[in-house]
Amino acid sequence: MKSHLSILAILSLAAAPLAMAQTKAPEAPKEAPKAAPAGALKEEGYAKGLLGTWRQEIKEGPMSGFGITTYTADGKATNVITMEVQGKKMEITLKAKWSLEKSKLNVEVVESSSPQIPVGAKISQTIISLTDKEFRYTDDESGKEVTETRVKEEAKKDEAKKPAAGADEKPGKK
Repeated sequence: MKSHLSILAILSLAAAPLAMAQTKAPEAPKEAPKAAPAGALKEEGYAKGLLGTWRQEIKEGPMSGFGITTYTADGKATNVITMEVQGKKMEITLKAKWSLEKSKLNVEVVESSSPQIPVGAKISQTIISLTDKEFRYTDDESGKEVTETRVKEEAKKDEAKKPAAGADEKPGKK
C-alpha cells in the first residue's frame, strides 16, 4: 500500500494527485511526450498564464471525479476535489501556496480537509506546456502526465451553484 499525492490534481493542487491508500497497479510503458500545442507560453510567461481556474478530470483505479484549482497572483491556491471512491462520494478542500522555478511548479498545502493530504505536503510538477486553454504537466512524484483545462468565469459560477458531491451524506453513514 502506498499513499499517493495526486491533484489536482491536484492541485489538481493541480489536482489533483490525491493521497489515497491503494495498491499501485503496474505502469504501462511511457509514451513519448507530446509536442507543445500552438500558442504555448514560454517559461517566462508561466506565472501569469497559470493564474485563474483549472479543471482536472480524475479517473484512477476506483476513483473518479474532478478537481478545480484556482491560482492567484499572491502565490495562493485553492483546490476542491469532488470524487467518488468505491461508491462513496467525497469532497476534499485544500489551500496552498505556490511558486515557480523555471518550469517547476512547487505547491505546499497550508490547509486541508483530509488527513490523507496533510498540511505541509509538498507537490512538485514539471510544466510541459501552458496555453490560455490547457495546462499540461508531469507530476514529479508519480511521473504521470496530467492535463487540466481552463475554467471560464461563467463555468465557475455554474460549478459554485451545484451542490457538493456527498453534501447530503453524513460522515460514517451510507
